[in-house]
Amino acid sequence: MKTSVVAFFLFFISVNLGAQIPLKSEGSIEGKVIEEESGKAVEFATVSVFTQKDSSLITGIVSDPQGVFSIKVPYGVYYLKIEFVTYEDKIISDVIISKGNKNVYLKKILLVSSTEELAEVVVQAERTQMQLTLDKKIYNVGKDLSNLGGSASDLLDNLPSVTVDVEGNVQLRGSTNVKVLIDGKPSGIVGLSSTDALRQMQGNLIERVEIVTNPSARYDAEGQAGIINIVLKKEKQKGVNGSFQLNSGIPHNHGASLNMNLRRDWLNLFVNYGVNYEQNPGSGGGLQKFFLQDTTYSTDVNRNHIRGGLSNNIRLGADFFLNKKNTITTSFLFRLSDEQNDTDLTYDDFDKVGNELGYTLRNDLESEIDKNLEFSLNYTKLFTREGHKLTADVQYQNNNEIEESDIVQYGGSNASNTIAELFQQVRNDEGEERLMIQSDYVQPFGSKTKLEMGFRSTFRDVKNIYKVAEKLTQQEEYYPLDTFSTDFEYNENVHALYVIISNEMDKFSWQAGLRSESTDINTAFNETGQTRNWNYTNLFPSAFLTYKLSRLNQLQLSYSRRINRPRFRELNPFSSFSDNRNFRVGNPELQPEFTNSYELGFLQNLEKSSLYYAFYHRHTTQLIQRVSLEPNENGERIRIPYNIGIRNAYGLEINATHDFTKWYRVSGNFNIYNQNTSGSAGDTISLSVQAFSFTSRISQVIKIKNLFDAQINVNYRAPEKETQGRRLAMTSVDIGLTRDIWSNNGTISLGVRDLFNSRKYQSVVELPTFYEETSWQWRRGPQVQVTLTYRLNQRKQRSRGDSNEFGGDSGF
Repeated sequence: MKTSVVAFFLFFISVNLGAQIPLKSEGSIEGKVIEEESGKAVEFATVSVFTQKDSSLITGIVSDPQGVFSIKVPYGVYYLKIEFVTYEDKIISDVIISKGNKNVYLKKILLVSSTEELAEVVVQAERTQMQLTLDKKIYNVGKDLSNLGGSASDLLDNLPSVTVDVEGNVQLRGSTNVKVLIDGKPSGIVGLSSTDALRQMQGNLIERVEIVTNPSARYDAEGQAGIINIVLKKEKQKGVNGSFQLNSGIPHNHGASLNMNLRRDWLNLFVNYGVNYEQNPGSGGGLQKFFLQDTTYSTDVNRNHIRGGLSNNIRLGADFFLNKKNTITTSFLFRLSDEQNDTDLTYDDFDKVGNELGYTLRNDLESEIDKNLEFSLNYTKLFTREGHKLTADVQYQNNNEIEESDIVQYGGSNASNTIAELFQQVRNDEGEERLMIQSDYVQPFGSKTKLEMGFRSTFRDVKNIYKVAEKLTQQEEYYPLDTFSTDFEYNENVHALYVIISNEMDKFSWQAGLRSESTDINTAFNETGQTRNWNYTNLFPSAFLTYKLSRLNQLQLSYSRRINRPRFRELNPFSSFSDNRNFRVGNPELQPEFTNSYELGFLQNLEKSSLYYAFYHRHTTQLIQRVSLEPNENGERIRIPYNIGIRNAYGLEINATHDFTKWYRVSGNFNIYNQNTSGSAGDTISLSVQAFSFTSRISQVIKIKNLFDAQINVNYRAPEKETQGRRLAMTSVDIGLTRDIWSNNGTISLGVRDLFNSRKYQSVVELPTFYEETSWQWRRGPQVQVTLTYRLNQRKQRSRGDSNEFGGDSGF
């Protein structure tokens, strides 16, 4: 079935491309776009060419860093429309291209600053901060000084409303059910374990991050809290362009990256490459108290690790501009990481009066090799009418991850009197193949109405072979522990269709959509021969209504329905063995959870400030949550996911910015929410709680002319109740300094993350027979990073805004 679908898709592309005939009778239009007030060139201005007769869109381009553009068109009579954010549109009529007038030079085209409302409101003056569109928030992270030299995980943890928990899971507005995409699609660069992949991926390769808190029917229905889309860098300027970056830091974090492109009239070649070596020390510990039927004792737990190694990411691709209406883009991505991790885990047991009962040390030496490759093919066809477009995509991924551990456990009466008493080996072999086929079509009607429709099919196969073996002495042979070994297979096929219609009516604009997703999931436990199957079809409506209160203020009401399907690790009955007293296992009986999401947003623009308020509500049924079971008589604990019940979340999010002076700006984010959970696991474990909490972030940017720019970020997470305990508060401070060098072709930066060593994840677990206090740091101590950047045939991005390639949109 997969082969036939791919063959049909490729045939579809070849037929369309074969029908295109190159234009022979053509000329060119050239010009230079400049600011009227300053006389400076306007880079990346959009130049659109329309026929004078019927206003049909012919083609378009963007101006280069010197404001110059050159565009080829067939013989005819045209008018040009020149656009750039914060400027009034410029119309140039009666441009004639003929045999006797093949080349037209328009000389200087002056743009005047605009006082009209923008379709896209720049909330933060610097390009590196937030832009707000009607369906997403865009964070241009390229110049966020505190992110330089960091990983993708570090970058996300520094965004408003986004947090990364102690296990590396990404949270949005307090929820971990977030869909993370790369360039608008599920990607092999995230890999099988998104937490490890984001930690290993260099932030230098990322252009921007888009956050969609209430996705329309155009997007996958997966992800309760919304979608986080990571957009990688990709240049399209003509000629040879690029940037090179070197970074080095303490603790060991050394890397290099490049982003290059070569653009000709019909071809654009691009490459992104990043290599990084790091060694991150982490530590944590806690106090455990056990109140068992026949005994009471306590345990001091300490964990120290060094994680890291060498990781590589490379992406190669090409855009083929076959003619004015047809483009093919192909790309290949490969990620390889080789980690060596060393972990020491100790348990010091005491009786109820404080006498030491025993001491245990587990040393885990782990090697982890992760290989991910991805191939993508896109075809885009533009029709004569502006906005009329057809796209088709094929994407193939193959990911493999192998983890091998040698564990030695030492035991004794105390820390100074131990012997090796247990030797264990663990091998975890995970692999995934994924094929995605997608097509989207946009058809405008009149000047204000638009119809969108499309389909997506994904075919996903996952394997997980987990083997544990042990011996009691160094001289013995290892023998398998079948109780902890598993051979698990997971197959998931999802087929989706969607349709959206939208319209603008004076001050009102609206959009309504419906998405249908049919899901087929099969699991197999090869040791027992047990199989399970789930088949279900669900409808996911969405609706948006926007009202322009005034030229600078607007109100939007939105709704969408979401799904969170259990992942294969949540269904796999066993998934870890590094800690033989605490086990994280899966639950084969899990069912998907569903969320109805409502949001009311208000955008207010003042002379020197911008404010965005969002009131949101999420109602979730069949809520999935990992539950801690009571420890057994040996002190062993199991955490297992259940469908526990219902959760209602209410929240208010505020994004604000204010320019006090030309050299001092403050921006902030505040998200306050209440989560009311009502549920249980089985007949005995009650999991109801009403949790009130908030997160906040303040960013200050100071510009000292001719010296440096400085940025200070302060993040705070308030404490929060959980169904089986509570999470404690956390504060962190990041700073950055940057200075341009080499005639503004280079930049040197200094960044310090977690300046006061306060990014500590602390929590409390309270059960009838168990109590635990824990504190944990993935990285111990401040991280200092120096970064050097050189730009080849590029200028630093302008602060007035960002303009995509003609017709460009990051939509997915």
